[in-house]
Amino acid sequence: MAVQTKSSVGGKPRQKKDINWMQVGVVSFCILLLVMCIVSFSNLGNIFNQKRGVTTFGILGIGDPAHVDYTMYIDDIPMVTSSIDVFSDSPACRLPMLTQTLDLVSGRQMDVADRNPLLINSSYEYPFWMLKQEYNQIATGIVGLAVGESRTVKSLGSSFQTTYTKNQMKEMGIDYADWTIGTIGLMNYQISNENNNTTTMVIRPALVINETADEMIIQYGYDTIVMKVV
Repeated sequence: MAVQTKSSVGGKPRQKKDINWMQVGVVSFCILLLVMCIVSFSNLGNIFNQKRGVTTFGILGIGDPAHVDYTMYIDDIPMVTSSIDVFSDSPACRLPMLTQTLDLVSGRQMDVADRNPLLINSSYEYPFWMLKQEYNQIATGIVGLAVGESRTVKSLGSSFQTTYTKNQMKEMGIDYADWTIGTIGLMNYQISNENNNTTTMVIRPALVINETADEMIIQYGYDTIVMKVV
Protein backbone atom coordinates (compact mmCIF):
# COMPACT_ATOMS: atom_id res chain seq x y z
CA MET A 1 0.00 0.00 0.00
CA ALA A 2 1.41 3.36 -0.99
CA VAL A 3 2.09 5.86 1.76
CA GLN A 4 -0.09 8.96 1.41
CA THR A 5 1.22 12.42 2.28
CA LYS A 6 -0.80 15.45 3.26
CA SER A 7 -0.77 18.70 1.37
CA SER A 8 -0.53 22.11 2.99
CA VAL A 9 -2.74 23.07 5.88
CA GLY A 10 -6.37 22.98 4.96
CA GLY A 11 -5.65 20.76 2.00
CA LYS A 12 -5.55 23.71 -0.45
CA PRO A 13 -2.88 23.76 -3.15
CA ARG A 14 -0.31 26.64 -3.16
CA GLN A 15 -0.92 29.44 -5.60
CA LYS A 16 1.88 30.84 -7.79
CA LYS A 17 2.51 34.58 -7.21
CA ASP A 18 3.01 37.00 -10.11
CA ILE A 19 6.59 38.46 -10.43
CA ASN A 20 6.89 42.24 -10.33
CA TRP A 21 9.46 42.68 -13.11
CA MET A 22 9.67 46.44 -12.63
CA GLN A 23 10.70 45.99 -9.02
CA VAL A 24 13.31 43.40 -10.00
CA GLY A 25 14.74 45.80 -12.61
CA VAL A 26 15.00 48.68 -10.14
CA VAL A 27 16.78 46.52 -7.54
CA SER A 28 19.21 45.14 -10.15
CA PHE A 29 20.04 48.64 -11.35
CA CYS A 30 20.75 49.81 -7.79
CA ILE A 31 23.06 46.83 -7.21
CA LEU A 32 24.93 47.62 -10.46
CA LEU A 33 25.43 51.25 -9.40
CA LEU A 34 26.76 50.13 -6.01
CA VAL A 35 29.30 47.77 -7.61
CA MET A 36 30.49 50.49 -10.02
CA CYS A 37 31.01 52.93 -7.12
CA ILE A 38 33.06 50.38 -5.19
CA VAL A 39 35.30 49.73 -8.20
CA SER A 40 35.80 53.41 -9.02
CA PHE A 41 36.78 54.37 -5.45
CA SER A 42 39.19 51.53 -4.82
CA ASN A 43 42.27 49.97 -6.38
CA LEU A 44 40.09 47.37 -8.02
CA GLY A 45 40.18 49.60 -11.08
CA ASN A 46 43.78 48.56 -11.57
CA ILE A 47 42.57 45.07 -12.39
CA PHE A 48 41.46 46.36 -15.77
CA ASN A 49 44.72 48.24 -16.49
CA GLN A 50 47.34 46.13 -18.21
CA LYS A 51 49.32 48.75 -20.11
CA ARG A 52 53.09 48.80 -20.62
CA GLY A 53 53.75 45.62 -18.68
CA VAL A 54 52.06 46.66 -15.43
CA THR A 55 50.48 43.66 -13.79
CA THR A 56 46.76 43.39 -13.22
CA PHE A 57 47.12 44.76 -9.69
CA GLY A 58 49.07 47.93 -10.62
CA ILE A 59 52.42 46.54 -9.48
CA LEU A 60 55.54 47.87 -11.22
CA GLY A 61 57.16 45.33 -13.49
CA ILE A 62 60.48 45.45 -15.33
CA GLY A 63 60.34 48.08 -18.07
CA ASP A 64 57.62 50.25 -16.54
CA PRO A 65 58.26 54.02 -16.28
CA ALA A 66 58.17 55.32 -12.71
CA HIS A 67 58.51 58.47 -10.60
CA VAL A 68 60.42 57.80 -7.39
CA ASP A 69 60.74 59.82 -4.21
CA TYR A 70 64.01 58.81 -2.54
CA THR A 71 66.29 59.61 0.40
CA MET A 72 69.89 58.41 0.79
CA TYR A 73 71.34 58.17 4.30
CA ILE A 74 74.65 57.80 6.10
CA ASP A 75 73.64 56.18 9.38
CA ASP A 76 70.42 58.08 10.19
CA ILE A 77 71.51 61.33 8.54
CA PRO A 78 69.75 62.13 5.25
CA MET A 79 72.33 63.27 2.70
CA VAL A 80 70.27 63.61 -0.50
CA THR A 81 66.49 63.60 -0.73
CA SER A 82 63.62 64.46 -3.02
CA SER A 83 61.19 64.44 -0.07
CA ILE A 84 60.05 67.84 1.14
CA ASP A 85 59.05 66.24 4.45
CA VAL A 86 62.52 64.79 5.06
CA PHE A 87 64.11 68.12 4.14
CA SER A 88 61.77 70.10 6.42
CA ASP A 89 62.31 67.75 9.38
CA SER A 90 66.12 68.03 9.20
CA PRO A 91 67.99 70.43 11.50
CA ALA A 92 69.35 73.59 9.89
CA CYS A 93 72.93 72.47 10.49
CA ARG A 94 72.38 69.21 8.62
CA LEU A 95 70.09 70.00 5.74
CA PRO A 96 70.26 67.34 3.01
CA MET A 97 70.63 68.26 -0.62
CA LEU A 98 67.14 68.63 -2.10
CA THR A 99 66.48 67.31 -5.61
CA GLN A 100 63.52 66.57 -7.82
CA THR A 101 61.98 63.12 -7.91
CA LEU A 102 63.85 60.55 -9.96
CA ASP A 103 62.31 59.50 -13.28
CA LEU A 104 63.47 56.08 -14.45
CA VAL A 105 62.48 52.77 -15.99
CA SER A 106 62.01 50.08 -13.35
CA GLY A 107 64.56 47.30 -13.52
CA ARG A 108 66.73 48.97 -16.17
CA GLN A 109 70.42 49.03 -15.27
CA MET A 110 72.72 51.86 -16.39
CA ASP A 111 76.47 51.85 -16.98
CA VAL A 112 76.49 55.58 -16.29
CA ALA A 113 73.83 57.36 -14.25
CA ASP A 114 73.03 59.95 -16.91
CA ARG A 115 69.58 60.75 -15.52
CA ASN A 116 70.62 62.53 -12.37
CA PRO A 117 67.75 64.34 -10.62
CA LEU A 118 67.91 68.12 -10.82
CA LEU A 119 68.69 70.18 -7.75
CA ILE A 120 65.81 72.23 -6.43
CA ASN A 121 68.18 74.59 -4.66
CA SER A 122 69.58 76.51 -7.64
CA SER A 123 72.28 78.28 -5.62
CA TYR A 124 74.64 75.33 -6.12
CA GLU A 125 77.22 76.05 -8.78
CA TYR A 126 77.47 72.47 -10.04
CA PRO A 127 74.89 69.71 -10.62
CA PHE A 128 74.41 66.74 -8.31
CA TRP A 129 75.86 63.44 -9.52
CA MET A 130 74.30 60.08 -8.64
CA LEU A 131 76.52 57.01 -8.65
CA LYS A 132 75.47 54.28 -11.06
CA GLN A 133 75.33 51.84 -8.12
CA GLU A 134 72.74 54.02 -6.40
CA TYR A 135 70.71 54.55 -9.57
CA ASN A 136 70.67 50.82 -10.35
CA GLN A 137 69.67 49.90 -6.79
CA ILE A 138 66.69 52.25 -6.96
CA ALA A 139 65.69 50.98 -10.42
CA THR A 140 65.83 47.39 -9.16
CA GLY A 141 64.33 48.13 -5.74
CA ILE A 142 61.06 49.54 -7.04
CA VAL A 143 60.19 46.41 -9.05
CA GLY A 144 57.16 44.85 -7.36
CA LEU A 145 56.00 48.06 -5.67
CA ALA A 146 52.71 49.84 -6.27
CA VAL A 147 52.14 53.59 -6.16
CA GLY A 148 52.44 54.79 -2.57
CA GLU A 149 54.54 51.82 -1.41
CA SER A 150 58.13 52.23 -0.21
CA ARG A 151 61.19 50.04 0.30
CA THR A 152 64.53 50.44 2.08
CA VAL A 153 67.72 48.83 0.75
CA LYS A 154 71.28 48.73 1.98
CA SER A 155 73.35 50.84 -0.37
CA LEU A 156 76.43 49.55 -2.17
CA GLY A 157 78.01 52.99 -1.95
CA SER A 158 78.95 52.99 1.74
CA SER A 159 82.51 51.97 0.88
CA PHE A 160 83.10 55.15 -1.14
CA GLN A 161 85.33 57.20 1.15
CA THR A 162 88.23 59.60 0.69
CA THR A 163 91.01 60.59 3.07
CA TYR A 164 92.15 64.21 2.94
CA THR A 165 95.19 65.60 4.67
CA LYS A 166 95.19 68.97 6.35
CA ASN A 167 97.25 70.43 3.50
CA GLN A 168 94.90 69.04 0.84
CA MET A 169 91.95 70.62 2.60
CA LYS A 170 93.81 73.92 2.68
CA GLU A 171 94.50 73.72 -1.07
CA MET A 172 90.76 73.27 -1.65
CA GLY A 173 90.09 76.43 0.33
CA ILE A 174 88.63 74.63 3.34
CA ASP A 175 89.50 75.58 6.90
CA TYR A 176 90.44 72.26 8.48
CA ALA A 177 89.38 73.43 11.92
CA ASP A 178 85.83 74.09 10.71
CA TRP A 179 85.27 70.48 9.70
CA THR A 180 84.68 67.94 12.48
CA ILE A 181 83.08 64.50 12.74
CA GLY A 182 79.46 64.87 11.63
CA THR A 183 80.07 67.85 9.35
CA ILE A 184 78.27 67.71 6.00
CA GLY A 185 80.12 69.30 3.12
CA LEU A 186 80.07 69.30 -0.68
CA MET A 187 82.75 67.44 -2.60
CA ASN A 188 83.57 68.48 -6.17
CA TYR A 189 84.19 65.85 -8.84
CA GLN A 190 85.35 66.18 -12.41
CA ILE A 191 83.48 63.73 -14.65
CA SER A 192 84.95 62.93 -18.06
CA ASN A 193 82.75 62.32 -21.08
CA GLU A 194 84.61 59.97 -23.43
CA ASN A 195 82.14 60.55 -26.28
CA ASN A 196 83.03 64.20 -26.85
CA ASN A 197 86.22 64.55 -24.73
CA THR A 198 84.63 67.05 -22.35
CA THR A 199 84.60 67.25 -18.58
CA THR A 200 81.86 68.29 -16.18
CA MET A 201 82.25 69.44 -12.59
CA VAL A 202 79.66 67.87 -10.28
CA ILE A 203 79.04 67.75 -6.53
CA ARG A 204 78.29 65.14 -3.90
CA PRO A 205 77.29 65.87 -0.30
CA ALA A 206 79.70 64.03 1.99
CA LEU A 207 80.00 63.40 5.71
CA VAL A 208 83.12 63.55 7.91
CA ILE A 209 83.15 60.17 9.65
CA ASN A 210 86.62 60.28 11.28
CA GLU A 211 89.47 62.73 11.81
CA THR A 212 92.86 63.17 13.41
CA ALA A 213 95.06 66.20 13.86
CA ASP A 214 96.46 65.79 10.31
CA GLU A 215 93.77 64.09 8.19
CA MET A 216 90.09 63.25 7.99
CA ILE A 217 87.99 60.56 6.34
CA ILE A 218 85.05 61.82 4.31
CA GLN A 219 82.33 59.42 3.10
CA TYR A 220 80.60 60.38 -0.14
CA GLY A 221 78.75 57.08 -0.69
CA TYR A 222 75.62 56.32 1.31
CA ASP A 223 74.58 53.46 3.62
CA THR A 224 70.88 53.10 2.89
CA ILE A 225 68.35 54.22 0.31
CA VAL A 226 64.66 54.68 1.02
CA MET A 227 62.54 54.77 -2.13
CA LYS A 228 58.83 55.37 -2.66
CA VAL A 229 56.84 55.16 -5.89
CA VAL A 230 54.83 58.38 -6.37
